[in-house]
Amino acid sequence: MRTMSDNAVDIVISTYRSGGRLHRTIESILQSSYQNFTLWVLDQNEHDQMECGIAGLAADPRIRYLRVPLSGIAATRNRGAAMGSAPYILFTNDDCTVDPEWIGSLVAELSASDCWAAFGRVLAGPQPQATVEALALKPSRERRVYHHQRFNLGFGHGHNMGVRRQRFEELGGFDELLGGARLPGSGRPLGAWEDRDLGYRVLRRGGTIVYTPHAVVYHHHWQNWKGARRSYRSYGIGSGAAVAKYLRCGDPAAIWILFEWQFSQGLRQILSGLFKWHSLGKVSVGLTQLIYPWVGLARGLRYPCDRQRILYRRPPTLTSATGNGMHHA
Repeated sequence: MRTMSDNAVDIVISTYRSGGRLHRTIESILQSSYQNFTLWVLDQNEHDQMECGIAGLAADPRIRYLRVPLSGIAATRNRGAAMGSAPYILFTNDDCTVDPEWIGSLVAELSASDCWAAFGRVLAGPQPQATVEALALKPSRERRVYHHQRFNLGFGHGHNMGVRRQRFEELGGFDELLGGARLPGSGRPLGAWEDRDLGYRVLRRGGTIVYTPHAVVYHHHWQNWKGARRSYRSYGIGSGAAVAKYLRCGDPAAIWILFEWQFSQGLRQILSGLFKWHSLGKVSVGLTQLIYPWVGLARGLRYPCDRQRILYRRPPTLTSATGNGMHHA
């Protein structure tokens, strides 16, 4: 039987081919002013290089390190969340560093009983050479509350978010087909949109999401245009697949999300690339967002849905995030 401390926090990181970045992420979390946490690191790498690289840090009793099969960020986040018992669960990525006040700022919002999820401010890390685009930022300094309007999904990103455990479990966690891995024989069928999808389901259920600028994460995710197009392709497919799911689960007005995405991520990028940045790279990225959401919409029709929880059902042919992992206390 699980017991929970009122102020305890579980932090979950899913990592895959992160190089030396994960060490930097863990170090920043260990320097937090809020110390009552357990950090769950789920490593999807096939080799033990990552385990060796963080061996010194893993000696900290607050860190739990597990080797898990390659299943994608959504599945491993769900597994990491299920391993803990704290009332609050925070998520960040292996290409981020967190501000010392990050944990406390998200917990301060989540401690309100009507807050189901909280997102924070995302700033770009230092720009490496030969990169041109920083992805998935949220620099706003204005605190905002999202409630009822399920189509307003601009609350933030999954690498700086927290949830109340009770609500997260009620929702069924992340949709594992909207944050899946590139598995043999399956590809990445439905792209990446698991964080916005969770927010949509919170709002549809009548929950509240808070964006706080005080919870700051630095995202070290600069890419060249080739990498940016690849990432936006995944986002575009994910947006369409999410809309397909909502339509099939009884929300026909959700088609608005697809058109809004094509306008904000497609048309606006094309226009800004032409007239503001004079960048063919930005134009090409925008063009992908006029095409790939429709690809995702078509793909989403192939998979069964759990209409009650608004989740795709994971086909048995896809590897799940279960298996025997190594656990280091």
